[in-house]
Parts: sequence; C-alpha cells; structure tokens
Amino acid sequence: MKKKRKIIIDCDPGIDDAIALAYAAANPDDFDILAITTVSGNSTIDVVTRNALDLTEFYQIDVPVAKGMADPLVRDARHAEHYHGKNGLGDCIIPHSTRKPAEENAVFYLKNIIMDLPEHEKVTLVCLAPMTNIAILIKVFPEVKEKIQEILFMGGAFSTGNVTPSAEFNIYADPEAAKIVFKSGIPLTMCGLDVTQKCTLKRSQILKLCQSQNKIATFAGDMAGHTLENTFEKYKGQISVHDVVPLMYMVHPEYFKYTETILDVDCSDGPSRGRTICDFRWWNFEEGQAGDLVLTDADPDSFQQCLIEALYELGDMLEEK
Repeated sequence: MKKKRKIIIDCDPGIDDAIALAYAAANPDDFDILAITTVSGNSTIDVVTRNALDLTEFYQIDVPVAKGMADPLVRDARHAEHYHGKNGLGDCIIPHSTRKPAEENAVFYLKNIIMDLPEHEKVTLVCLAPMTNIAILIKVFPEVKEKIQEILFMGGAFSTGNVTPSAEFNIYADPEAAKIVFKSGIPLTMCGLDVTQKCTLKRSQILKLCQSQNKIATFAGDMAGHTLENTFEKYKGQISVHDVVPLMYMVHPEYFKYTETILDVDCSDGPSRGRTICDFRWWNFEEGQAGDLVLTDADPDSFQQCLIEALYELGDMLEEK
C-alpha cells in the first residue's frame, strides 16, 4: 500500500490556492495533511485566513488552520486583489465557517507540530505563498530543519516574471524570506512560472466546469472564470492554475521535467528585486552541492485532465458523505 506523504500547506487563498486545496482534498490516499497555515500575500492575513477556514469546511478537510504573519520581513505588504477579487475567491461565495484558527501564531504552531512528529518521521512543507512564515520558523527554531523532508514551493522563475520583467509575485512580495529559505540547507523543489504558466485551464474547460451540477467543479469554474474575464488572462483564453503544480508533482512526477540547480534571490531595491537566481553551472560545484530541483516543463494535457477529474471526484466524494 502506498504510504501517504505528511504535508503542511502554507498558503494565501487566493483562487489558485483554493483550487489547490481542492486537489489535495481529492487525493486522500496520497496526502496526510497535518495543518494549513496562512500568510499575507494574495490578500490581507485576515481575508486569507477566513478563506482557509471556509474552504476547509467546504471541502471537508478536517485539519487545523493557523493564522500567520501579516507583513513581510522587511517590505510593506503587497496584495493582488485585482487578480483574486475583493474576497480573494473571485468574489464567489461559499458558506461561512464557524471554525476558528488555532490560538497560536502559525510560526509557533508549525514548530510544535513538526517537533511533535514521531522520531523517524518527517514532513513536507508545501508553500503556495510568500515564505514569511517559513523563514521566521527556520530562523527562530532551526531545530525544525532536521524534521523537514523537503520544501516544495510555487514561486520564482528562471526566465521571466509576472510582477516585474524578472520577478514572480510570491518571491517579490518577500525576497528576504525567500533568501533565508533558499540558504537553509533544506531540500527545495521550485515550481516557478516557467512550468506553472503551462499548467492551465482553457476557456472551454472553465465553461464546462461552471455548467456542471458538481458543486466543487462549479465553484472552481466560477473562480477561474473571474480570473479569465477580469484579468489579462482573457487575452490568452486560458488561466494558469499555479498553486496546483507542487501538489500534482508529488502525485504525478511523470507529468513534469526538472533539473538540478542552486537557488538564490535578488534582495536589492533595483529593477531586479525579487528575481530568482537559478545557477545551472554544475561544473562550478562539488558533487551533490547543487541539490535543489527546479521544474522546467509540464505536460499540459495531462495536467488539465488530472485536475478536472480531481475536482469532479471531490464533489462526488462530498455528495456521498
């Protein structure tokens, strides 16, 4: 029997975060979700935490939600309401949850849940947002590094950005936090724009989701439709579902190509602020030193089929409960 992977999802829901959480919920045989933590990013910390609580109840993910940092380490907070709508979910409405976040801040909650793992068990951190929580965790409680198997993160790009010509939003929002994580020594897998922009839903697929009688598929379609109609994505006729990629890569690595690199980030205040630096010059490093992975390509047809099937499956699962 396949062993479930213990994961903690650090996120800022967010349309694509919401779809990513649905994908995780649709794969209970693959993921043992220990917790969901939130951080300022796509919207304010209060909005993204409220969304995480509502989504976990809507998807029937019975895990704690811990509210994290409201601001980046150094910079002023930057949000993306223009992309995700005023409520962060494309202005789509789901039932308001009565659930409450954990009493502890996400950083302390992460430390406790990680250090309480059995002696030989480790956890994978799936980071779908700026890395503020994770950077503080590593700096204040460095002992957690021994219990973290890997950090998979949606962020960065080795070709072109989406906030600036060179910087992707999650890294740009808190480059200092990203640098701390990159230099932590924890194994990293970067799922950047180079691959996530190939992982899309097409207009025709979104319309079918919206017209379905499946509540999860319809919800995902409505959120995706907001992005398609209200952002630059309408000119492409498809939207990128960035945050699903790290989770799908864990379940279906055969859909993706990757290579080894050493990661760094530009923390200057110049035009390259937030640029992810991927050093592919393997000949400059000792054997085993270039241990980070970066996804470089994806099979878009397989991605689309897998995601759409997962959305319908989750809706069917919830109907049967």
